[in-house]
Amino acid sequence: MPQVLEAGWWGLVAGSALLIGALIGFTLRVPRLLIASVMAFGAGVLLSAVSFELLGEAYGLAGPAPAVIG
Repeated sequence: MPQVLEAGWWGLVAGSALLIGALIGFTLRVPRLLIASVMAFGAGVLLSAVSFELLGEAYGLAGPAPAVIG
């Protein structure tokens, strides 16, 4: 399979999760606590990823003490 078609296939597979989630959200009654928990988890993961990304650069530019202090 050519690489372009394979990349398109995997993009379609990954994007289908969004469609499946939308169908579940429209057809089923999802409890507010579950929605809040999933959103809180996602926000925490995103904040953690950004922090780790920026901490490495801060440590390299300024050293350990300024990077830890902020």
